[in-house]
Amino acid sequence: MKVSDINFKDPMQKKLQNIYIILSNESVLIEENLEKIYTKARSENFTEKESYVIGKGTNWDFLSSAEDNLDLFTTKKVIEIKLLEQGPGGKGAKALKDYVKEPDPNILLVVIGENLDRKSYSSAWVRAIEKAGVLLSLEPLSPKRLLMWIEKKGKELDISIGMEAAHLMVEKTEGNLMSTMQEIRKLSLIYPHQEIDLDRMKENIANSSRYSIFDFSNAFVTGNSKKAIKVLESLKAEGTPETLIIWALARELNNLFKVVKTGSTKGIWGPRKYLDSLEKSSKEINEFRILKAFKKIAEIDSSIKGFINQNPWLGIRELTLTF
Repeated sequence: MKVSDINFKDPMQKKLQNIYIILSNESVLIEENLEKIYTKARSENFTEKESYVIGKGTNWDFLSSAEDNLDLFTTKKVIEIKLLEQGPGGKGAKALKDYVKEPDPNILLVVIGENLDRKSYSSAWVRAIEKAGVLLSLEPLSPKRLLMWIEKKGKELDISIGMEAAHLMVEKTEGNLMSTMQEIRKLSLIYPHQEIDLDRMKENIANSSRYSIFDFSNAFVTGNSKKAIKVLESLKAEGTPETLIIWALARELNNLFKVVKTGSTKGIWGPRKYLDSLEKSSKEINEFRILKAFKKIAEIDSSIKGFINQNPWLGIRELTLTF
């Protein structure tokens, strides 16, 4: 079954499916729809979560072993598979197609395809998952939908963002959803339970923080841990959500992983200085180190969503110091 993010709320209110696949180039849209799935999963006693970031040498045995997990008293768990800019490969595609033929009722399988090429959307493994579960394909927001999204996110944080103010926010953030979400969060802390008109939006922009979430992620990926910790503490004091922090880290690591694999920054957006820093870091950091960091981010994400009893801020700080 294929659904859009606009209709996704209704299926979640009815019944949790055992298999989901989310395809998008927007990590923020992926994350907010994942939250709907995992909130429903927790209410249905899925208390454990395993995350796998797929690389060239990934062993897919975790799916075949899941097929044997048929004990009615077994703990219900989530298996999350992240595909970043590449499909599952021949072995992974076969493992996915075989698993969805006879899925384990005690397992919620969630496959996330971020920045996959468009050909993957119509591949046999995607069609097999769609037939067995739910396919959520999230397109970039049009200008009109972006304004609606800003209004909706504001209401979720108990503030009302006027249309003129929303237009100014889009202009400031250049439509980047991660930056936009950070600004909405900041406004909710400065003006709780209030209306955000154009004047207040201008004041917020004028008093904008010295640091942005991208200052942190850039310092992290270039190995400047001292600056990264300083920026992290500033963002924490402002009330920046942990989810935004790990989204930024995942995006930076994804870019770095791509440069390490291809030896080129082609297709990566950013100023020349940023691209040069990625090229420099790619010569000092190997693929294994990046995949290890992805695994740590998955653990932090699980703690944020309540599957692991850990402090996510301590996890982010530890990762920053040890990467």
